[in-house]
Amino acid sequence: MIKIDFSFDTPHGKFADALHLPDDHGFTEAEIEAMKEQRRDNWIAVVTAPPASEPETTKEIAGEMYQKLDGVPPSGAKLVEIDGVWYYKV
Repeated sequence: MIKIDFSFDTPHGKFADALHLPDDHGFTEAEIEAMKEQRRDNWIAVVTAPPASEPETTKEIAGEMYQKLDGVPPSGAKLVEIDGVWYYKV
């Protein structure tokens, strides 16, 4: 088994990784370079991806605000079910 350490300086910081290949891997230098670049590109895609949107936890229903129920509702809470999800009036 051989280990090929590599790194790239990118606008998003330094990316460092390693390829672990069998001694008799048979890859050309060009194929190994392509593997390194693919790992770098995958990393850049992760660090530049927009943040995941937060799930909607409140809804306005008939002019009143309702909070998504997560656990036991507050005592005396007014509950409403929408598409299988329970909300309580806040």
